[in-house]
This record gives sequence, structure tokens and C-alpha cells, in this order.
Amino acid sequence: MGGYLRTQTAVAAGRRPAAILAVLLAAALLVSAPALVAILAGLDSSLLTAARDWASGLSAPFSYLAHARVVLYAPLVALVMRARENQ
Repeated sequence: MGGYLRTQTAVAAGRRPAAILAVLLAAALLVSAPALVAILAGLDSSLLTAARDWASGLSAPFSYLAHARVVLYAPLVALVMRARENQ
């Protein structure tokens, strides 16, 4: 069994260039995003207004998810009450 664990550890510790590249790319995007927004705001502020309107329109259907969680409360309360009865 020790040989198996040693092999698995060696495989897990191996280099993964694709994963490292993906992490570096994500970090570069996160670091450069504020600079890109600042450049766009400096060039044309109406672009940010249009983006805000687009984002609010896109997120409007998600507001119903807040109401959907109320539907989950009734079965949850029933489960808690049943658990208390069984104690």
C-alpha cells in the first residue's frame, strides 16, 4: 500500500502547466479589469451607463430567486417539527 500512496503523491505533486497558465491568466484579468474600466470611463462615460442598464436588465429575473426561497421554508419547518417529535 505504501507504494501506491507514494505513486499517487508523486502524480499529485507533478507540474501542471495548463493549470498554472489558467491561474496566471485569471490573475491577469482580475488585475487589469479596474484599469480597463477606468480607461473606458475616461473615453466615454455613456459606455458605463449602457453597461449598467444592461446589467440591471440582466439581473432582474434573478430577483425572483429571493422570493423562491420562501417556498423552501414550509418543508424545512415541517422537517424540524417532525424531528422534534421524534426526539
